[in-house]
Amino acid sequence: MVASSRDFFKEYAAALASFSAEKISEFYQTPLAIYSDNGVQIVNEMDEVVSFWEQGVKPYKKMDIDKAVPEALSEEQVSEKFFISKVLWKNYNKAGKEVAAETNLYILSGRESKMKISGLIIMTK
Repeated sequence: MVASSRDFFKEYAAALASFSAEKISEFYQTPLAIYSDNGVQIVNEMDEVVSFWEQGVKPYKKMDIDKAVPEALSEEQVSEKFFISKVLWKNYNKAGKEVAAETNLYILSGRESKMKISGLIIMTK
């Protein structure tokens, strides 16, 4: 994984641990495509990204997650400005016990410190 995307996911992990939909949303750009087994959702407004994360943080709060640790499983630079990253997230509570893990695919666009998530594939396996 290149240094800029490694740094990106470390900073994104800190935003996730804040449970702030606004802070988390700063790592996204619109239009955003979200793929899941429920279909494809195209998000055109940042307000929609914030709303998505207002709901999205609720399960993490219930699990009392204190820290999210990203582990890059793969990354490929597919063009000058686009990366595809497969990231395993290990989520820990305040006692340091792993309480959840999930893997997602991200389409990152931009360069260096200006990377943003422009696509997300929510994986079920």
